[in-house]
Amino acid sequence: MTVFSDPLAANLAMIGTMFFGLAAFAVYRYFLGKDKEEVNQSFSYFLLGTGFYALIYGLFYSMLWPEPEGGSYSILFGDPLALFGLATLLAGAIIIKKGSLSFAGFFGFFAGIYSIVSGYEGYLLKMTQSPIAMFLLYLGAGVSGILVLPLVLTKNKWIAVLTAIVLVLTGIVAFVIGIPAVGEHLSGFAHAP
Repeated sequence: MTVFSDPLAANLAMIGTMFFGLAAFAVYRYFLGKDKEEVNQSFSYFLLGTGFYALIYGLFYSMLWPEPEGGSYSILFGDPLALFGLATLLAGAIIIKKGSLSFAGFFGFFAGIYSIVSGYEGYLLKMTQSPIAMFLLYLGAGVSGILVLPLVLTKNKWIAVLTAIVLVLTGIVAFVIGIPAVGEHLSGFAHAP
């Protein structure tokens, strides 16, 4: 008997939560200019916790997704999630050490490009029940990652607003996909042998 859990719905809820938190931080720190130590420290723990969650599940999908579905779904769901988790952990650690977020910005930039390419290819192959929603999620995550680089380098408040808007819209897409998936996944596993 193969034991397998499908935490995709919970992961989408976590990703949505991460995007909303990142949007709030971008507005608070870069638009409102409130670069306060206690806020940075508190937010760093949010980044570390959610980043660890994303990294673990990204690696889980990348390495352990069972066949025959594994393979391409491991690449589509696991690799971008692992990169996103790693970028988030990196940002959290940099904030704790009071370093420059420039390196995390560069990492986010290239992870963002990877996310867009992954989402586009998954869309072309129609790998999910809603390929357009999946592509919008990956596109939003990718554009957010790309925008982080000019945000941390220039500290421009309008780039912060644009980044926050993209993050919020992407968080909404994650919840729109993830919430209905809860019932679908529960019913699917409720009748599994």
